[in-house]
Amino acid sequence: MKITVKFFVFDLPPGFEDAVVELRENAVVGDALDACLDVFRERAVTMDENELRTSTVLNGGRWVNPDDALADGDAITIIRPMDGG
Repeated sequence: MKITVKFFVFDLPPGFEDAVVELRENAVVGDALDACLDVFRERAVTMDENELRTSTVLNGGRWVNPDDALADGDAITIIRPMDGG
């Protein structure tokens, strides 16, 4: 199955576009995060794995957890953890 991934508030290079990743059937949000690490490597972008794994993830505007199921055609948004004070 394929899902679209949008990255929000990440320090990414100009022109870094949304990703379409292919996942196995019955994949969960955590699988999508794993696939995103591959996308970053393919695009030669350094990403802190812990930062990605502690991000907030939305699916269709709803907050989701790493073990929540995904369906073909879903579009998730990954929001980087905020820092500072």
